[in-house]
Amino acid sequence: MVVITTEKETENSGWLDEVWALLEDSSGWLFAAATIYRLYLCLQPPITSTDLLRYIGFGKEFWKYGLTIYNYPTEHFVGTPYAQHWPRMHFIYPALAILFFALVSKIWPALVFGKLILTVIEGLNAFLIWKISDDRLLALLYYISPASLWWISHEGQYEPLMVLFGLIALYLLSRRPQIGATVPWAYLNLALAIQTKYTPGFLLPYFLRKKVGWRESLFFIVGFIPSILFTLRSEYIFRLWTPGYMPTNCNSYAWNIFDAEKLCGTPYWLVIANALLTYGILVLCLVFALRHVLSSSKGHRVFEYLGLAFFIVFLKSLSWAQFWYIPTIPLFALTIEEPRERRLFFSLCLFEMAALHNLLIAPFGWVNPSPPYQYMWGL
Repeated sequence: MVVITTEKETENSGWLDEVWALLEDSSGWLFAAATIYRLYLCLQPPITSTDLLRYIGFGKEFWKYGLTIYNYPTEHFVGTPYAQHWPRMHFIYPALAILFFALVSKIWPALVFGKLILTVIEGLNAFLIWKISDDRLLALLYYISPASLWWISHEGQYEPLMVLFGLIALYLLSRRPQIGATVPWAYLNLALAIQTKYTPGFLLPYFLRKKVGWRESLFFIVGFIPSILFTLRSEYIFRLWTPGYMPTNCNSYAWNIFDAEKLCGTPYWLVIANALLTYGILVLCLVFALRHVLSSSKGHRVFEYLGLAFFIVFLKSLSWAQFWYIPTIPLFALTIEEPRERRLFFSLCLFEMAALHNLLIAPFGWVNPSPPYQYMWGL
C-alpha cells in the first residue's frame, strides 16, 4: 500500500522532526551535561519539600522497629531531626518504598546519598527506555526532563524507584523470543512496582492483553509477599488508605480550573499550564485510540493508551496531587508502539512548568526557611 502525504502535512510535521533530529544528534553531550548538572543538584539541600529527610528517617527506624514501622508516626522518634516534620504522620507508602529507604539508610543515611542513588536510578531508567524502545531520543528526553532534574536530583522524590520496576516489567514483557520464560517475571516486577506506589497498576490491562496464565498469576501474587508480611505485623493496610496527615483538597491539576478552593492558591499561569499538559495528553490519547478503533486491523491497539489515560484521569481526580508525579508519565507512554506518538508524549513531559520555574527563575510556593544543610552528609 502506498501512503500519500501532502506537502502541507509534511511541512506541519517537519519542524518537530528537525527538533528531534537535532536533539538526537547532540544526545552524547546533552547526556553528559545533564549528568554534571544533576550531580550539582544532588549537592544542594532540598528546599521545596522535607520528604527525603523523613523517608530516610523512617528507613533508619526500620532497623529498630522492623515490620511494625507502619505503626509509628514521626513524633514517636523523639530527638531525631525528622520527628518535627509532619509529627503525626506515619509512613504511608507501600512496602518496597520503606525497604528501599531502609537499605539507603543502612549504607549511608545522608540526603546527598539518597539523591545520588535516585539519580543513578534515573540513569538506569533512561538506559532501559532505550533498550525497550530502541530510541535514544526517548532516553534523552526522559533524562533531561526539568521535572526529573528538580524533583528527583534536587528534591529527592523517589518516583524513579517505581519507574525502574515498571520498566523492568515492560522490558521482560517485550522480549518476544523468550516470552514464555520472561513474562512471569514481568508480572512479578509489575507487582513490585505497585508496591512502590500504586499507579503502575494502570498497566495491568496492557499486561493482561499481552499474555496471562497460571504462571503469570502466581508470579504476580508472589510479588506481593513484602506487603503480605507487613500486613501481618503492622497497621500497613490502614496506613496506606487513611493517611489523614495533610490537606485533602488541593490539586493544581484538577478538572475544574476555576475551583479556587481546590487549587489552593496555585498561581493561575501554572494552573493553565497544568491544564494544557494534562488535557492535551488526554485528547491525544483519545484521538490516537479512536484512529485505531476505526481501523479494522488495529482495534486491539487501544490497550496501548489505557495506562496513560488512566494515569492522567487519576492525577486530575486526586484530592492531593504533587508536581513530581509528572516524571512517571513516560512509563505509561512506553506501551504505545507508534514511535512518533511516544516521542510526542515524552516531549510534552518537558513542560512541567513548576520545575522549569524552580530551575530557571526561583523556587516558589512553600520554601523551607531552614534548608537542611546539616543533614546533607548524615542524619
